[in-house]
Amino acid sequence: MIRIETESAAQTAEIGALLGAVLPRGMFVGLSGDLGGGKTTFTQGLARGLGVRGNVTSPTFQLVREYKGRERLFHFDFYRLDSGSDLLDLDIPACLKEGVVAAEWADLFEVPDIDQFILMQFTWTGEECRFIDVISCSEQGSELMNKLVSEKQFGAKVL
Repeated sequence: MIRIETESAAQTAEIGALLGAVLPRGMFVGLSGDLGGGKTTFTQGLARGLGVRGNVTSPTFQLVREYKGRERLFHFDFYRLDSGSDLLDLDIPACLKEGVVAAEWADLFEVPDIDQFILMQFTWTGEECRFIDVISCSEQGSELMNKLVSEKQFGAKVL
């Protein structure tokens, strides 16, 4: 597990942007944590790193928003899904063929058979501070996260 401590929303977005800059097509980034924990802020940074221009907002009531950048970003929110079978209707495998998927509340359901993934847990530790725990990765996801942490081109702390 990799633990990153951020001290502001800007640092959380910065981590997302650095990861987005190196994400390949077909990568699933699952995000979980408390309401307001930084999942959307992280995804906004991820989108910036992917070259998305414009405003990135939570897809809570639409379930998915799509953005165009270096790779297309499909931003999902699983919070309002009733069951794991609802994931089939979202056709995540087709989205992964076309770009990158970031899914908020990814811990609510088991995501079907994905080859490339990074799963992250966001936990508040103070008024502005949070832990971002990388709790599971595919081999390629591990390589990306280890490279990001070893190069440490960001202001947050790696614990």
